[in-house]
Amino acid sequence: MESLKERTARKRRLNGKILASPMTVYPAYRKAGERVFADGALSKKHKELMALAVAISQNCFD
Repeated sequence: MESLKERTARKRRLNGKILASPMTVYPAYRKAGERVFADGALSKKHKELMALAVAISQNCFD
């Protein structure tokens, strides 16, 4: 089984390749995520806690 350190390194390497590619979808998706989690009517902290609760309730452990 892959360790957390190995998985993190693999994800960083793959994300670097995606960011270096000419695709525009990933940067747009990332920018949308930044806007969604920005402080507004709800704080960033509360939004992140709600996202964590949803992920846990859906058995999404990554």
